[in-house]
Amino acid sequence: MAEGNIQNIVTYEPADAIFVAVRNKIYMLNSNLVILSTVVTGPWGSDQCKICAKCQMKGPMNFEDTDNKVLVMDPFEHWLYSCGTSQHGICFLHEIEIQSNIAVIKETTCLYSAQFNKPYECPDCIASALGTRTVVVDKSASYFYVASTVNRSIAETYSPKSVSIRRLKSTRDGFDHSFHHLTVLPEYQDTYPINYVYSFNDQHFVYFLTVQRENLSFKSYHTRIVRLSIEDNDLQKYRELNLDCRFEYKRRRRRGLAVNPRDVAFNVLQAAHATKPGSKLAQEISARETDLVLFGVFAESHVDSMMPQKNSAVCAFPLSMINQAIDNGMNKCCSSNVHDKMLRGLMFYQHTEYCPHNGDKTGMHCETMIHLVSKQFISKLGIQ
Repeated sequence: MAEGNIQNIVTYEPADAIFVAVRNKIYMLNSNLVILSTVVTGPWGSDQCKICAKCQMKGPMNFEDTDNKVLVMDPFEHWLYSCGTSQHGICFLHEIEIQSNIAVIKETTCLYSAQFNKPYECPDCIASALGTRTVVVDKSASYFYVASTVNRSIAETYSPKSVSIRRLKSTRDGFDHSFHHLTVLPEYQDTYPINYVYSFNDQHFVYFLTVQRENLSFKSYHTRIVRLSIEDNDLQKYRELNLDCRFEYKRRRRRGLAVNPRDVAFNVLQAAHATKPGSKLAQEISARETDLVLFGVFAESHVDSMMPQKNSAVCAFPLSMINQAIDNGMNKCCSSNVHDKMLRGLMFYQHTEYCPHNGDKTGMHCETMIHLVSKQFISKLGIQ
């Protein structure tokens, strides 16, 4: 039994090992759920945290609990990354070795360089106390695609950015100090929270699933998917798309009485997983068995809140259809044949801008980041 709430889980398939993170500890278990070893990640400044001493921090090591917000495997090397809330969200690299078919942590390295980190800019500050999702991609080096929930107090001190792409240095003492990022504008950081629920990558893209307010003016919440290009290290091809999961009852009369149950929009995502569908489901959703499908558990929220009510539903979104909807939206934004006034959106990241065909005077290229609304792209589940 874990000593506290489980914060993260990741598997290491070469040795059938499972890593489970709780506050101040990471357990390594075998396939029978027997604990093989324990890595103590906090409290920071305590004698129990041996790996804390590997970080050459400036100033005293103040006593601080570590919530392990990031736990992810490297896609190429036998490395486990953990990033906690202590010391402004720094990370560790745990090198794994297999001995007699059992995984052991051979060495742990602190991914931090004191000389490159300042309160106003900290490339080695990854994890946010409010939540962080990370995807690691191998591109001759390990690139971290990071999405963090921030508020003003977090953003003003050693800020983990809202969305960033960071390259792990070959010296393994932190991340390159030059990196691309987006952060919610200061005036909205306390009033426009973005909750990151799930992350994954497929082929040329990295995806994040979010729950956030519909816009800066509305109090109601909905779900979006964010897409970043793996082929580019900047964020010019940042895209957002609304995801809509709803039940629509098929009306019919029973025993002479009209039956009209309420249609329900399940607006806030609770959990998600991307995998390939079975043959029957693939046929029902017009997908192939080889296609990746995003499955999401959605709930209907309380009014003007992201807090879920008791009812929930599962909706399936073929990833090919998501990408097609994004491409269609981009074509509409960039086409000279479209005359409807169209905003790029994302006013919490950037000032009001219109698509190029609307006479955008900023000189920004059509590939610049955009939020897309596709009213046709919804996953419906009908009940008789």
